[in-house]
Amino acid sequence: MKAAHKIQLIGVFALFSIAALIYLSVPYYKNLESVIPWNGRGSTVDVVQEVVPVAVDAEQSQSEGGDNESTTDPTVDVATPTDATEPTIESEQGKVDEAPEQAPEQAPEEPADQADAEDRKAKLTLIQGKAKDALEPKGNKVVLLTATDGKGHNNEIENLLDMVTENREDYCAFHDYKYQFTNISEFDQDGRIAVWNKIPAIQNAFDINPDAEWVWWLDMDVIIMTPSQDLASLVLNQDVMKERIAYDAPIKLSNGKPSGVTVSRDVDLSKIDMIIAQDHAGINAGSMLFRRSDWTFSFLDMWVDPVYVERFHNEQDALSHILIKHQKIREHVGFVPQRVINAYAVGGDEMGWRTGDILVHFAGCWYVPSFCTF
Repeated sequence: MKAAHKIQLIGVFALFSIAALIYLSVPYYKNLESVIPWNGRGSTVDVVQEVVPVAVDAEQSQSEGGDNESTTDPTVDVATPTDATEPTIESEQGKVDEAPEQAPEQAPEEPADQADAEDRKAKLTLIQGKAKDALEPKGNKVVLLTATDGKGHNNEIENLLDMVTENREDYCAFHDYKYQFTNISEFDQDGRIAVWNKIPAIQNAFDINPDAEWVWWLDMDVIIMTPSQDLASLVLNQDVMKERIAYDAPIKLSNGKPSGVTVSRDVDLSKIDMIIAQDHAGINAGSMLFRRSDWTFSFLDMWVDPVYVERFHNEQDALSHILIKHQKIREHVGFVPQRVINAYAVGGDEMGWRTGDILVHFAGCWYVPSFCTF
């Protein structure tokens, strides 16, 4: 009996010691929790959940916070765990029973799209006007125009429009420019291929942006590579333009051969209403800048005249013909070295993109993809 009595005393003492140890440990872990975010599963809480206020993550974090309170509350009797766990089991059972009724009301795709749109808007707001450009023109005086119908070669790259749009929206937000997208199918005319529709799209950009002094047309296969570069200090400011113009440069025919015409050295910068570049094959219309003026509006009307549409296969060949044949029109056009506004994915120092160039144009890569590995 004495041995059994001793065993009982030892057992009672052991249970008392364990209970005391648990009771004393509660405030320690509560203090620890205030220093280390804890999710109750033995790992720290993802910091991203605290920074990005996404609805789904916020609910999850709130649920985890509730678990922490029930685990560390010193008012809970740790010596009687059954009382603490039974309500949890009933609560979880209730959640299981309620789930089938709530499921039909859930629409996961719409909130996801809405969250993406809100995140996108938040990003653009965050970088809006951060460039703080000094030279004129700046801000909404510049419009970057993207126009497509989603067909042709542009359709060969999956999600191309989404990628290009994000690239250009970011650039415009940073410099406080206006970004505009136009579906050129609204300008379709019988017998005219889609590339001609860029001309009425440019006219429309001026119409719906009354504050715009310049419209920058960019083809779909162009990516802005140096988003810190503003257009005024690149070429649009007249003091800068004076250094950028390619004086006495020969103008090429659309087949790349010399036309016998050169850019005049006596360029009146105040009359420059169009800025463009040439590649190895002549004038390229993938990146062009137009200034708001009576000359620009008259020229755009002339360019898309049925006489030229019927005679030339595309707008670029017509443009080359017009600029070579009409001196008075050339006086309003500023030719710049190709890499200033239209560097290609490949090529030598005069044509191929180099670090610091504002953009890369994947011209011709649709026909020879391996030639433009970049």
